[in-house]
Amino acid sequence: MPDRIKEAVFAMLGAHFDCPGRLPPLRVADVFAGSGSMGLEALSRGAATCCFFERGREALAALQRNLDTLNAGPKATVIARDAWSTAILSPDGRSFGIVFLDPPYADTEETSDGSLLARYLAQLATSKDNRPVVLLHHAKKSRIQDETFPEWRIVDRRTFGTSAITVFIR
Repeated sequence: MPDRIKEAVFAMLGAHFDCPGRLPPLRVADVFAGSGSMGLEALSRGAATCCFFERGREALAALQRNLDTLNAGPKATVIARDAWSTAILSPDGRSFGIVFLDPPYADTEETSDGSLLARYLAQLATSKDNRPVVLLHHAKKSRIQDETFPEWRIVDRRTFGTSAITVFIR
């Protein structure tokens, strides 16, 4: 995710949690983590833990290098599986306060009930205890409206060139 988008995301989160420039000590999930930049930034801003979901071999190697370089240690957990088919819970079974969801753009173009994204968000909403703030990074052209995912309410949306961030809560 480009730095200007990352800065906007953390400004939005700081405003949401009423702690500008920081995050409360929440559990964070960085889904489709890639190099882990969003989760690592969250840790640097006060998140208690981050669970990184990534399956790509090259991305996992880059993620591990970044975790080692930044000495993320016990605050970081890596789940090396396909995020679309993995339950989004922390290793101790507790829910997340923030979920960064950055799937391939092609996976966000289809938003109908049976789409990967719709099924994933529906599954994420099934737990009574799981009420995270979800930040979805997607192509600007994706048709995401207030009624697209009925379990969620859009609280913010920003566009950046050809990409966008949509923020959901339950």
